Amino acid sequence: MKYMGSKRLMLTNGLGEAIVADAERATRVVDLFTGSGALAWFAAEHTRRPVYAVDLQAFAVVLAEAVVGRTREVDVETLERTWLRPTHVAARRSRYWEASGDAASGPLTRRKVLAARSLCADTRSDSLVWAAYGGHYFSPRQALLLDVALRRLPDREPERAVCHAALISAASYCAAAPGHTAQPFQPTPTSLPYISDAWQRDPVAAIRVALADIAPRTAIRRGRTRVADAVTVAGSLKATDLALIDPPYSDVQYSRFYHVLETIARQERSPVAGVGRYPPAESRPQSAFSLKTASQNALEELLGALAAAGCRVLLTFPAGTSSNGLSGAAILRLAERWYDVDSKTVLGRFSTLGGNNTLRASRAHSAELILSMAPRD
Repeated sequence: MKYMGSKRLMLTNGLGEAIVADAERATRVVDLFTGSGALAWFAAEHTRRPVYAVDLQAFAVVLAEAVVGRTREVDVETLERTWLRPTHVAARRSRYWEASGDAASGPLTRRKVLAARSLCADTRSDSLVWAAYGGHYFSPRQALLLDVALRRLPDREPERAVCHAALISAASYCAAAPGHTAQPFQPTPTSLPYISDAWQRDPVAAIRVALADIAPRTAIRRGRTRVADAVTVAGSLKATDLALIDPPYSDVQYSRFYHVLETIARQERSPVAGVGRYPPAESRPQSAFSLKTASQNALEELLGALAAAGCRVLLTFPAGTSSNGLSGAAILRLAERWYDVDSKTVLGRFSTLGGNNTLRASRAHSAELILSMAPRD
């Protein structure tokens, strides 16, 4: 899925090797900013240590739980038979099925987009994606399918966690937004082709693709997950833990970019407003790491708590200065207060937060630090 600052590339460029090596000295791997779940999944699959995946946002924890929380494969054919096929049948029985396909008939126009929004404004008591995002991030047909799939998630674990994660991944793929889900494309002449392209994507097909990726993955040792603040959790760690730290590098709250996925993860309906269809500010997780005035103190508090616990740390961050005021050099100096630090710089790629590869690239190359930190004796 689309995720700001994903470390998937770095896992094949030195970070994966560092996780495996440092995990040998630990009894547990703790991913304090789990995000897309990439590091938690890797550690669960490639080390014999249970993983504890933590994030402020529920969607990140759902993604991590899909692999971290189980040691057996989930059968995709069974999920197809018991979840996806019934989802499609139930959606087709909806009184909105025929009308929801109007936007996909013929060339997409501004009038059709506005009609789609008007249709989805006719809310139903059991709707979630439809009412909040139909006609905006998703076509009415996509919103209807996502809603039905969400309502029909399996009751039993770990099947439910796997399906929930696949649904979130599919929603990310289908969203008509110029990078993550900060704001949907608007029906202007230049953006209509992007909306049309996104609205043609089949959520059920996207769920199948995600299931094929997620279901065969398993943890060697079953771990656990938690929606929580990294600093809070750091105070409860032990000297035998390995902490993975990949803190935010943006001065904009990550919850602004993923509020659609967060709604699907929490399955809680709330009023939305503005062009971005945002829920109320009090419903969006806020991190001190994304505040220029607080990021330095937050990192100092986090590293101090980890040092007090005596655990090893693997920290990744862009080598240059980021928009939240933190820089790789400053983080290295701070870490050296408490730790012996082995520093490595590798090439990575980061999101440009909305680039569409026309006026601005969607991703740019960057130099990333990998700091392997051992507590001083």
